[in-house]
Amino acid sequence: MGERFTPEDAGYILYSDVIERLRARFPTVADWRLEQIVTAENEAITGGMLSIVPAEVESGAIEMLSLEQDRMTDEGEVA
Repeated sequence: MGERFTPEDAGYILYSDVIERLRARFPTVADWRLEQIVTAENEAITGGMLSIVPAEVESGAIEMLSLEQDRMTDEGEVA
């Protein structure tokens, strides 16, 4: 499993915190527009790729893939 660290340690901040701070700084801008801008900026920086996920995502994916693999038929299809 991957090393665990806080999002802040990795240079990440909570989406909700960003929106809240922007809402306080730009109270006349609609929430949908704040969210649209934050999404666009995130995609511009990351290319839309997921860079960080909770460590439990890997554990959950392993569990789901193991269950799928156990249900595979001889033809390689999920039963």
